[in-house]
Amino acid sequence: MTSLWYTLIKTIGYGGKKLKMTPKNVILITGCDSGLGYSLAMYCHSLNMTVISACHNVNSDGARLLRELDDSKRMLTIEVDLLKVETITHAYQYLTDMLHTNNEYQLTALVNNAGVMCFGEFEWQTEDQFEMQINVNVLGTMRLTKQLLPLLRHHRGRIINITSHCGLQALPALSPYAASKAALRFWNDSLRMEMRQYGVEVINFVPGSFVQYSNISARQQDHAKAMLDAFNDEQRQFYGDYFKQFNNYLTVISGFKPPNQFYDTSLLRKFNNALTSSVPQTMYIHEPWRYKVYRFLFCICPASIVDLLTVRFCAMPTYQQVMALLKR
Repeated sequence: MTSLWYTLIKTIGYGGKKLKMTPKNVILITGCDSGLGYSLAMYCHSLNMTVISACHNVNSDGARLLRELDDSKRMLTIEVDLLKVETITHAYQYLTDMLHTNNEYQLTALVNNAGVMCFGEFEWQTEDQFEMQINVNVLGTMRLTKQLLPLLRHHRGRIINITSHCGLQALPALSPYAASKAALRFWNDSLRMEMRQYGVEVINFVPGSFVQYSNISARQQDHAKAMLDAFNDEQRQFYGDYFKQFNNYLTVISGFKPPNQFYDTSLLRKFNNALTSSVPQTMYIHEPWRYKVYRFLFCICPASIVDLLTVRFCAMPTYQQVMALLKR
């Protein structure tokens, strides 16, 4: 009966009591070089927590700015490349040593935020590109989490998995990315049921789109060149103008951006609840009204209509549109 009541209050969104954060509360966040990870590291530091910022490159501008935030007693940076098992092992050892050195430390949360994205129709993407997205977004996240689970179980910490709207509704030109986020979503749900009996909360956090404020697509033009180089003669002739227009459209999100902390109060409020509520929801979705309307329509419409709505939602160039313009 207690378990059913607990499930009910989580479902209706009752937040429970808020846990007060102190320097004794340790949180590890991946993907802190820029974007959401950088902002969450800054935010958790402002909550007075001890933050382990796992950066893809400890010499990146974001890692440097995080280290310069204070005297490094509460903002610590380590290198975690989810494609390199040795950096995951090092993160585990670093955290283990830290917790053993100071018995007052409490491992409060692991935030799986690091991820990669590559735009392009599935036929265009190279094996290296779609394997990279699966290896980083899914397998790398799983490897890191598995390594840290004994510590999280011992400290009754929580896991916050940053997923995506692409895990709720697949989008064209993002099929490997959508597949990776859908995999994370269902892995998250299964892990939540497994770990609840040990007092470990597992939470799915969907932050909405902020691709223009992060470096998740910084290498998009490099990816496009690799795709074009891998095309055969028939593909070059068939896709040529469309491929060019498609990637010209994406130039706005390409290139590396300096790390900036963004202040989306609604997003941070939801993240705070996921992090500090004694009874957190199983999923938090941050989205503008446009997303809410489309997501509702996706739930009630037949697949053929959902496909049309999804293409419209993406608002990206399509083959038919480009060909029609060329015929004018």
